[in-house]
Amino acid sequence: MERRDFIKAMGAGAVGLMLGGCNFKSPWSTAAPDNTSSNDKTAPNFSSTVEYRTLRAGAKISTIGLGAGSLHESSPAQIERMIAYASEQGINHMDTVMSHFGPADAMGRALKQRRDKMMTIMHIGVTYPRQTYTRTRDLKEVQQGFEQQLKGFGTNYSDIGLIHYVDQPDDFERVISNGLLDYAQKLKQDGTIRYLGFSSHSVDISRRFLETGLVDIFMFSLNPAYDFVPVDGKLKLSEERRLLYQEAEKRGAGITVMKVYGGGRLLSDSSSPFGRAMSVPQCIQYALDRPAVVSCLPGVRNMEDLTSVLAYYKTSPADRDYSFIASAQHQDMNGVCIYCNHCQPCPYGIDIAAVNKYFDLAQAGDGLAKDHYFKLRRTARDCTYCGVCVPRCPFHVDILERMHKANAFFGR
Repeated sequence: MERRDFIKAMGAGAVGLMLGGCNFKSPWSTAAPDNTSSNDKTAPNFSSTVEYRTLRAGAKISTIGLGAGSLHESSPAQIERMIAYASEQGINHMDTVMSHFGPADAMGRALKQRRDKMMTIMHIGVTYPRQTYTRTRDLKEVQQGFEQQLKGFGTNYSDIGLIHYVDQPDDFERVISNGLLDYAQKLKQDGTIRYLGFSSHSVDISRRFLETGLVDIFMFSLNPAYDFVPVDGKLKLSEERRLLYQEAEKRGAGITVMKVYGGGRLLSDSSSPFGRAMSVPQCIQYALDRPAVVSCLPGVRNMEDLTSVLAYYKTSPADRDYSFIASAQHQDMNGVCIYCNHCQPCPYGIDIAAVNKYFDLAQAGDGLAKDHYFKLRRTARDCTYCGVCVPRCPFHVDILERMHKANAFFGR
C-alpha cells in the first residue's frame, strides 16, 4: 500500500491550514533563511529544501522546529552553533521548555542575533527554581516563571505562549478558574505573546481547550504508537484522536508535535510497537500527514542530531513511506504497551497508560517525564496488584510487572 492510499484509508485530511490568532503582522511572512553565519563550512546545506506551512496573515512556519529538552547535554558554544545553523537553513521556530534552565543564556545570545527570524514557544505555568524545571499553577509563580523565561532568553515577547502540560480534568478546571487562563489572554492582548495555546498529552483535555474558542495553536504528543488501537487483530487509527485532529483543523487551530519518535521507541526494532523500527523521516512524515499539524519539534542534543533531522528534507517519498503500519499484525506487538487504555478503568483510579508512557519516556532519557509522572493523581505506588486490568490488555502486557518496575524506577 502506498502512503497516499494509506492516508486515505486511515481517514487523514489534507494539511496546510490557516491558524486563527491575533492581528499581529508576523515578520515571518517570507521564508528567507538567516543570512548571519554559524561559521560552519562542513555541515550540509538544506536551506533550499526546507518546507513551510502557512500561519495566519501569511506567516510561514518551518515543518521542523527545534526542541530544547536535551540541549543541556551540549556546551553553550554548541547550543549557539546549533541555533545559528538551524536558522541559516531556514528553521524558524523553537520550543524553550527544558528540564534545566542552564542553556537559557546561550539560547538568548543566539536568539538576539536573529530574533526576527526565530519564533519562540514559551510555556505559561513553568518555573525554574534553582534552575530546575517545575510545573506550577500558583498564579504568582506562573507570572514570575514567565517573566523569568523572557529575561533568561533576552527578549520581551514570545511569539507563541502555551499553557503548560494540562492532562487532568481537575487541572483543566483549575487553569480555567484560578486566573491562569485570564493571565494568558492578557499576555496576548498586550502583545507579550502573539499566539495562544496549550500543551497536552490528553485527547479529552485538548478537546475542552478547543471548545473555549481561544486556541490558536497547541502542542500535542502525536505519533503512530499513540494513534493506533487494536481492532480485529490489526491496528486502526484511534477514532477519538482522528476526530481531535479534524476538530482542530475545523477550528483553525494548528498542532505542533512533541514526542514524534515516541521517546525513541519507534526508532528501534526491539521497542517499536509495530515489530520493526521506523526511520526519522517516516516518523516526521506520519505526523505531518495528520490534519491540522503545522510542525514537529524533535529534541536535539548536538549537531549530529540536528543534521540527521534536517536530512528529512532531502529524502524521497519512498524514504518517508510509513504504510507498512497498515499491515502490522497484532502478534507483532505482544507484550508492548501502546497506551491504548483498553486496560481501563482501574478501580483505584490509576491512569495505567500514562504511568506506562512516562515510565518509557523517562527510561529513554526524557528529562520532564519524571515530573509529569509525579503530577499524576495516582501513580504506580497506588497499585494494589488486584489484576483486573490484565485480561483486558489486547497485547498481553504484564501490567502488574510494569507497575512494579515503574514504582521501583521512580521511587517514593
